[in-house]
Amino acid sequence: MRWGFVFVACPLPLSEARRLDLVRLAAQAWFQEAREIAFDWDDCDGVVRAGSDVVALGTFTGQQFVAEVNTPERSAAVHFLVAEHHLRPGVVVAEA
Repeated sequence: MRWGFVFVACPLPLSEARRLDLVRLAAQAWFQEAREIAFDWDDCDGVVRAGSDVVALGTFTGQQFVAEVNTPERSAAVHFLVAEHHLRPGVVVAEA
C-alpha cells in the first residue's frame, strides 16, 4: 500500500481541488519518469516539473516539484514536496 505526505506553498488563490490536481500531475510525471507535464484547465494552465532533488523541510523529506501556473489574473510558481511511503499489509493508518 502506498501513501504519502504533501506540503504545498501556493501564492495563487487555487481551490483545494486544483491543488490536488497539481499533486496528481506530479505523481503522474514521477511514475511515468517524465520531466514535465503540461495542463490546460478551464481556470488555469501551465506545466508541472519534477525537480531532480530530494529536499528536507524540517524532519520531512520529499521529492520537489514546481508548477508554473497561469490564471487570468496572474502567474506564479507553486512549489511542493511529496513523500511516498510504503506500508505493510494490515497496518492501520487511521480509524474513523
